[in-house]
Amino acid sequence: MIRTSLTFALALLVVVPVRAQVFLGKGTQDWVRDLEKGTTPTLRRNAAFALGKIGANDGLRPLKKAVADSDAKVREAAAYALGDLGKQSLAASRDPDLAPLLAKLLTDIDPMVRRSAAYALGCLGSDAMVAEPALKTALKDKRPEVRQNAVWALGQMGSTTAPAVREALSDDDPLVRRDAASAMGQFEPTSVRPAIGDLAGLCNDSHMETRKAAVAALVRVVSPEDTKVASALQKVLNDDDEELKRNAAFALSNIGGKEAAPAVFVLLDTLRRGNVDLRRQSATALRNIGPDAAPAVPELIKVLRDPDAELRKSAAFALGGIGPAAEAAVNPLVDVLADNKENKDTRVEAAVALSRIGDVPAAVKAVPTLLKVLTDGSVDSQVRERIVWSLRVHNVRLRKIDGVFPALAKVLDEPKRNDNRMLRYDCAYMIGVFQGAESGSSTLDTLNEFLKDESILIYVNKKSTVQGGGQETGSGKSTVKEVGKDDGRVMAVQALTNVGPAILRKRRDIVDQLRRLADDMKTLPGLREDSRKLLEKIGNQ
Repeated sequence: MIRTSLTFALALLVVVPVRAQVFLGKGTQDWVRDLEKGTTPTLRRNAAFALGKIGANDGLRPLKKAVADSDAKVREAAAYALGDLGKQSLAASRDPDLAPLLAKLLTDIDPMVRRSAAYALGCLGSDAMVAEPALKTALKDKRPEVRQNAVWALGQMGSTTAPAVREALSDDDPLVRRDAASAMGQFEPTSVRPAIGDLAGLCNDSHMETRKAAVAALVRVVSPEDTKVASALQKVLNDDDEELKRNAAFALSNIGGKEAAPAVFVLLDTLRRGNVDLRRQSATALRNIGPDAAPAVPELIKVLRDPDAELRKSAAFALGGIGPAAEAAVNPLVDVLADNKENKDTRVEAAVALSRIGDVPAAVKAVPTLLKVLTDGSVDSQVRERIVWSLRVHNVRLRKIDGVFPALAKVLDEPKRNDNRMLRYDCAYMIGVFQGAESGSSTLDTLNEFLKDESILIYVNKKSTVQGGGQETGSGKSTVKEVGKDDGRVMAVQALTNVGPAILRKRRDIVDQLRRLADDMKTLPGLREDSRKLLEKIGNQ
């Protein structure tokens, strides 16, 4: 992000590789001698440059002295070399005198010295925090190249500098604005959130690289609450630059919903033509848009057969997010579920997708195939558990579909293992809710076990974000996290309520556990109240 690299009289210095402690055939001590005793500024300047490239600690002391040289070009080269040395040497970067020395150079009469001092401080990163006030002052320097390197340096120091960097987003110079936006893209999202409006304003900047940096920062920080910046991002979707409009589409997907709908055509194009990381992100992004991403369903169905397992999983995830509008994907998703050669995670996501597509006609026809997989003990328990989720969407209709409840009961008859715990809970819940008083002892035993398990949360959804990518940053990743809340044992109480007081009155163990939940002040209010109400029904009949 540095505006212009240093130029020196010895042009060969920029192309000859560094080996060990020798540069251009001369060792560290030879260059130190030239720096300290060189009779011309050119000798001293070239020596400073060479010592920076060698990166030896022996060069630290003479370079620190050289920043006081009477010749500005020597001071500039020495400052720049100290930055290079700081990048290579931990001892140099943590020298307690170095950052204050460079900070003083930010007031040098020569702008190129000030520029190189800012660069060097950035190379020191967080070890130069003592110079933060001086760098903030340098953001008001009359020369844009100094301001640019100052904002870059602040960006290297970490998220605590975000307020100062934010001010530079409105600088008159496009490269300063660009590097300020780029720095924002490196900070922790919580530090960047106050600047979201400023970054959105740069989406229409006249300088294309500034626009790209601003959008790249936004894609990493916006969330569903940021609908106010959606219009600025939507305008970027028509930009000529592929990277720019793709990142704008990714940012809109992190906002999600209707505001992100205009991004579908860009995401669909990326799904078809991007590299594998971008295609994965595109699928996840389409999921966040929801039903308005329905035009992508045919392509997502094709992706379910892609050689890349992670991409297949992302496609299944996206189809679930689109919901009932993705009914055409039901049979392909069932094929994924029924394929024993498919990896577990993709099969899990396919089952969750079916549960989100819901009680559509194609899903009802798929139930027999799903039951076959559910009762296959060789299939991973989490895959089978999520199949139960996909069955649950049919609600009371399940009572009219042959084989459902015998299949659920068969699962409960399997040996109890920790890995099939959630599978058994879900099966018992389904039987209890829909068969009520006809539930067998295995169902009641499992629901009682469920009542004692404090580790269960109620599944809400999955939260997903994408990071975008570019030539400088590379491709980002998708992040998907399941979101749960409250105490999942309310589901066990709901099932037991449907089983009914007459049956439960015969199960002292279940009644005692319900009483514990109702009497314990640590029990969440909803679970405690449901337990109390069920106990009242048991006692009143």
